[in-house]
Amino acid sequence: MAIFPSSSHLSRLMGEMLAAFIKDVRVYFRYPSLIVSEFITLPAWFVLFAVGVTASFIPSETATSALSGSSAFGFFYWGFVFLIIFSTSIWGVGQYIRTEQLQGTIEQLFVAPISRVSIIFGRFARTFFTDLAIIAYTVLLIGGLGHQQISIGNPLLFALVIAILYLGVLGFGLIFAGITFRIKSFNILSNLTQFLVIGLCGVFFPLTALPGPVRLVSFMIPFTYFADLLRHSASGATTIADPALEVLVALVLGLGLFVVGLLFFKATEKYAQTRGLIGTH
Repeated sequence: MAIFPSSSHLSRLMGEMLAAFIKDVRVYFRYPSLIVSEFITLPAWFVLFAVGVTASFIPSETATSALSGSSAFGFFYWGFVFLIIFSTSIWGVGQYIRTEQLQGTIEQLFVAPISRVSIIFGRFARTFFTDLAIIAYTVLLIGGLGHQQISIGNPLLFALVIAILYLGVLGFGLIFAGITFRIKSFNILSNLTQFLVIGLCGVFFPLTALPGPVRLVSFMIPFTYFADLLRHSASGATTIADPALEVLVALVLGLGLFVVGLLFFKATEKYAQTRGLIGTH
């Protein structure tokens, strides 16, 4: 039954995820100031850095040769899109456990006869639609303010890369959610992780700008390939390796992250239940 679930079991699982999604949407709309800040501060940060940083630092000889068919503005924009999606793993999925701990509702959720993974999937679905709304709003803002044209060169490849990226993001988010059971300094770990990914995965600059030894570390991080393929499928920028091979590598890494994340979360959940650590913060 665990390998081949019945239709009734799948129906119940889908019902749990839908209920969790609706619950998270309702909670989200209770905080209008948070919604306004997301739709103002995120695009504002992008406009600030895209206009200032790319104009000052990107057009060096090393960087422009690596940009290939991608403009400096487009290079930075798709890095921004990647960062929004990656942040979902930390603030959308990983922070779920921490939020429930602080609100004092996690004990009730964990004694409910539903899967905690279903609740997290519901939260993930809500952040997915929020991400798309912010990205679309930013495109409109860029078009209105700067007359910059944002287009997708290979829509089919782009859709595949987005699916792989979200699969990896969900897996990494489950790892983060599991770690949250054991740590109290969530903000420190989350900010550190976010800045390490930005600095090591070539999010806002070509990897050729990094020293050789550091670049080897970058090649060991799955999100390096996700960011690289996202930019390639959208703007035609050059890739680290052959695009077909890189897609295969990214798919394997995305599936691996998801499986590892799911197993890790279930293991840490069981440990927290047996030690009475679910609601501690």
